[in-house]
Amino acid sequence: MPHAEPSSIEPPSLIIVTGANGFIASHTIQQLLRAGYRVVGTVRSASKADVVQKTHAQLSPKAAHLLSTAVVPDIADPDAYIDLFKSTSPAAVIHLASPFSYSVTDFERDMLQPAVKGTEAVLRAAAATPSVRRVVHTNSFACVYDASLGPRPGYTYTAKDWTPLTYEDGISAPNAPVAYRASKAVAEQTAWSFLKTHQCDFDLASLCPAMVFGPFLDTEYSFPSSLAELNTSNRLVWDVVSAGEQGTVPPTKGPVWIDVRDVAEAHVQALVMPSLGGQRLLLAKGIYCSQEIADVARAVVPKHRDRIPVGTPGQREAGSHFAIDATQEESMLGQQGKWRRLEETLADLVPQLYRVEEKGQAAS
Repeated sequence: MPHAEPSSIEPPSLIIVTGANGFIASHTIQQLLRAGYRVVGTVRSASKADVVQKTHAQLSPKAAHLLSTAVVPDIADPDAYIDLFKSTSPAAVIHLASPFSYSVTDFERDMLQPAVKGTEAVLRAAAATPSVRRVVHTNSFACVYDASLGPRPGYTYTAKDWTPLTYEDGISAPNAPVAYRASKAVAEQTAWSFLKTHQCDFDLASLCPAMVFGPFLDTEYSFPSSLAELNTSNRLVWDVVSAGEQGTVPPTKGPVWIDVRDVAEAHVQALVMPSLGGQRLLLAKGIYCSQEIADVARAVVPKHRDRIPVGTPGQREAGSHFAIDATQEESMLGQQGKWRRLEETLADLVPQLYRVEEKGQAAS
């Protein structure tokens, strides 16, 4: 059974963050270090460990001693995690490592098995480590959204909704995006099922972020070296802001978003707030469309207007599809009860995207 009376996990508690080199993970580690937590970040290779260490040493030099890294080449290997957890005695685990690539050919081997077995491996290690009091499991709006029901205008998704996608749906998926959504859904289901079927001294908090936009950590080690290194969500923004003033506004994909810095803060709050144990939370500021990105970007980055399509200013797609409601999560987890607006996110991100383009061109 979980701890009868969950308590806040405060600094300088040690937190393990899996997939430490990822976009969300890097921001989460930065916030953990600045708050005074000790962090062990897991990565798949020594080269990635070096990048993580150098990134945070540059960003948070006074807190660099609080960070160490561990190489776990196979995220589905429970023994590697068990050894690590026993040697470090973490108070909590933030599980962010997850396979993601649309270029895979075997959905079961490359997406479903690593996602499910990776979740099981972390939870088995946590169950074998008495010091662990909470596991924060990072999932996705894909675990909430039911694509089979179509755009559903007039319907509002919340954290109470569940996608019906199954493991078998992932194997037989018509394309990689569907297989990815299935892998995330089944991984979350695996986590909740594990707690029901195993005796655990920890509880679980599940975070389901929408499309995660926002700036990269700006160091020579963490900043993308080319457009090919953009994460999937930020690439959607790039596709809009690089279409040209007279170009066509690209179609909207996954019209729900949140800033990466707010996602990172939510992970920290998931440690601090005892009440979040056993909770499932939707992390989404709101809905968006590509025309809105174009309108906002043209306003907040005016010197690049010639790169950003005009399209049909003011036109919005909100009435043509579902809405979302994460107001309760925002009031609990946001700074002063608020998450960043799209204007702030794009003002910080879009100039970086043009710098990434320049960096790649200079290197070619």
